[in-house]
Amino acid sequence: MSSEQSSASSSESSPEFVFSKEGKVSVWFSTQPYDQVPEAYFEADEAGQEQWMNNYHITDVDVENLELNGVETGLGDIMDILAPCSYSSGYASLVEHKIKKMGEAKIAWILLIFDYEYRPKKTKIYKDETMFFVGSYPYDMDDVSLVEAPEDS
Repeated sequence: MSSEQSSASSSESSPEFVFSKEGKVSVWFSTQPYDQVPEAYFEADEAGQEQWMNNYHITDVDVENLELNGVETGLGDIMDILAPCSYSSGYASLVEHKIKKMGEAKIAWILLIFDYEYRPKKTKIYKDETMFFVGSYPYDMDDVSLVEAPEDS
């Protein structure tokens, strides 16, 4: 058995997937108030992996491409949480529609990974105890944050 095969069959390590994809943003949300999320969920282990990354088998993410936004306590309006996010004019309405279709009218926070196309059909993981995967959406570097978008007069 090659070392590649033995590491893949090891029960101690999770499978490695490569999801980097320019021009895509992968989106997760939570209805668990941020102040109630255990600190360990976002703490990195000795390999630099945070618990949520391990839960979703995410191994190839550039932390510079991560964005987190939400309300400090309780739940907030989906679009109020999405609007200040980078490039939100390109994907916010699609994300809001999908979250509502998933049965949520308000959320606590959202996590985005830019230049990343997470594919739960490969990992078989759509949610963990804290977050739900919404989807991957196209965005463009020319898209603006909805908070910065010029208003129609």
